[in-house]
Amino acid sequence: MKNRVKIAQALGLALMPLPGLAHIHIHPATATAGQTVDLALLVGHGCAGAPTTALRVAIPEGLTAEPLAQPGWQVTSGKGEIGWQGGPLPDHEKARFALRATLPADAHRIVFLPVVQVCGDQQLRWIDPDAAADRPAPALQVLPKG
Repeated sequence: MKNRVKIAQALGLALMPLPGLAHIHIHPATATAGQTVDLALLVGHGCAGAPTTALRVAIPEGLTAEPLAQPGWQVTSGKGEIGWQGGPLPDHEKARFALRATLPADAHRIVFLPVVQVCGDQQLRWIDPDAAADRPAPALQVLPKG
């Protein structure tokens, strides 16, 4: 009987949504100042059931970045922003949107890459620098140049 209770509790915990998994994350999460690195924005869901149709990323001053091709998506690049449009990425599917970035030699310890996720006529703004916020901006930890 005790085993059944433990199994039921474990299953209940496994089925609970984890808020951290709903956010847009950056991978790798760390890079070295002055380094050029390929980063991936990990998108794990759409907007309240709607598929993702565009992703826009604000590029902080001092950081240079270019979007990398994503099959089925049109790449855009402009002053201070890069993005992808097309897809769509169904709400329940995950994808990586890659960019190549060069960090300045004097980069701050944390670089935020604010993202706007577009799902048709809906938008999720992942722009808050507070990691505990409902929609935090993806954050890249910058290590000092060795």
